[in-house]
Amino acid sequence: MTNPLPNRSTKTLPGWVQHWWAWFAAAFLVTFVSFWPSFFSAISNAASHILIHGLSATAWMLLTVAQALLINSRLRNIHRKLGYVSITLAAIVVVSGLWVLKTMMLGDNGPSTEGFALSLKFFYLDVTGLALFCIFLGLAIRAARQRDIALHLRLIACTAIIPLEAVLERTYLYGTPSLVPNLDVALIASEITLIVFTAGLVLGEWRFSRVRWPFTLMLSYYLTMLFTQDLMAESQWFITIALEYANL
Repeated sequence: MTNPLPNRSTKTLPGWVQHWWAWFAAAFLVTFVSFWPSFFSAISNAASHILIHGLSATAWMLLTVAQALLINSRLRNIHRKLGYVSITLAAIVVVSGLWVLKTMMLGDNGPSTEGFALSLKFFYLDVTGLALFCIFLGLAIRAARQRDIALHLRLIACTAIIPLEAVLERTYLYGTPSLVPNLDVALIASEITLIVFTAGLVLGEWRFSRVRWPFTLMLSYYLTMLFTQDLMAESQWFITIALEYANL
């Protein structure tokens, strides 16, 4: 009697993949280095709303590292308590982010300038990103309550991936100025990088028969942003909404 073919669904993930805290730590390190020139090195001169958003977003990145380490150390009770406390931190990230968006739209770039069109693209990306952040966090809490830890981890990972768009912009802008001379090019480069990255996550999950919807949604999101942001920046109805929000 022949042995049955191995079932791909029984494949286990490589050990190095399962160290979620290391991946979150890498994301934090890249964030810190990329924001050093524009934020951390000049933190004493930052406006209050930018300071609050920058520090709260940094704290969120560090929180993902701490939470993953607690799970890895089987300290689930502490992880759970810290998770509920983190809801307040998430609220600060979102509210301060909306505040930053408001001041960005009220900047010196008038409706007829090229800079205003770029501000609209960032407004589009950041508003949808903040909305996704809230959705992912809410669903992550529900998944944890349902003991679906695999889904919980993926959803929390997505809350850490969303800020990487702004991080990568600065990485390209400061790290490769000859290839990425301005923010418009940096935005496109950042989105393409995240498309490749999330596609790699989806393919990796497919390889080990562990495909869940969060990473697939993130891939679809960044593809949508890349191909619709110019249209949105030129749409009168969207321009009206952005200006009305800025003048609230």
